[in-house]
Amino acid sequence: MSQVVFKPESNPVVSVVVLAWRLSGPLRQALASVANSRNPPPFEVIVVLNGASPDVRQTVATDIVGVHLVDVPVNTGFGDGCNRGSAIARGRFLLFLNDDAVADLDMIRALVDAADAPLAPDAKLIGAVAAVLLNPDGTLQEAGSRMLGTAGTVQLGAGLSPSSSTAIPFLRRRSIDYGSGAAVLVRHEVFSAMGGYDKRYRPAYFEDADLSFRFKSLGFDVIVEPKARATHLSGASTDRDLRFRRFASDHAGLAFIERWKHVLAAAPAADSPLEDTCQIPLADLESVPDDALSTENPLKIAVTIAHDFAGWLNASLDSAEAEISSLRSQLDQATDAARTVEDELRPLATRAGELGARLHELEHRGAYGLVKWRLGAALLHRSEKRSR
Repeated sequence: MSQVVFKPESNPVVSVVVLAWRLSGPLRQALASVANSRNPPPFEVIVVLNGASPDVRQTVATDIVGVHLVDVPVNTGFGDGCNRGSAIARGRFLLFLNDDAVADLDMIRALVDAADAPLAPDAKLIGAVAAVLLNPDGTLQEAGSRMLGTAGTVQLGAGLSPSSSTAIPFLRRRSIDYGSGAAVLVRHEVFSAMGGYDKRYRPAYFEDADLSFRFKSLGFDVIVEPKARATHLSGASTDRDLRFRRFASDHAGLAFIERWKHVLAAAPAADSPLEDTCQIPLADLESVPDDALSTENPLKIAVTIAHDFAGWLNASLDSAEAEISSLRSQLDQATDAARTVEDELRPLATRAGELGARLHELEHRGAYGLVKWRLGAALLHRSEKRSR
């Protein structure tokens, strides 16, 4: 297998930042797609070994040439890994690309052209440009995303064929609430000034939505560019850690709701027109240290994440045990009720058996026996009536 080679670039316009964890094959494909880009602006590639597996390290060492490496001994989460890669970036733009995303030939050029496009009067400067993401079968995964009042999200255009007439409204350049961090271009200077991805969302999820909201709070626009496309496996690197994914999503979701609850209260509905987006009030840029992107001890971060995960697991276990206890109580109540019904049915069953036996006996008596039985029943009834 031939190597993926990147030529040195002394003055890059774009710094492509790729986190590498444990997907060696997809990582190679992602980097190869960047290397094969058509007519891109000058760019450099930064690979962050974010607690990378031995297979990934071997792939990078033997198959990838000409990238800048940032070696983090433990996995510090998506946002922190991206921040560490950004800390050594030289480009005017940062392009965050997942290790399970394959860029189309023209993706990089289309993203930069969209960010640098002439602005209409009174138009906002573009702060971030999201690529359209495709599923491996070629259908749309998302053409930008919408944030709902519950902090749930809608992946716009999901499941549509890009060539279908129903996809046309989604496949045009337009403002969006946010674009997935799997393939998104941002202005480097502003990203750094904001302190990059916010650490409150460690280890993962909601960083991309939060970043877009913060860009908008500074007066920038966030758009999707339909000419920029990437095929994305979506969640491939974390599929084996379903509990961890749930923990990360729960933790980050609560943090996002707390930060943006005033915006979410007026968020558009899922079926609102595409032009409707969350309205972000303007705010002053928060002051962050110049070295905020890369100085925090990665081992300390990993320990904090592990501690939070353990706490979440314990809370989940307590909740599960409480639910099991409740179900057991309900089962005991149902069992007691069933026993009561059984006690009530037992004499009825005995009586039914007696009547059944009597009926069987009558069926074998013949006509004479039946008449005799009816006469006896009538005499018994008369006797009981007189005794009253």
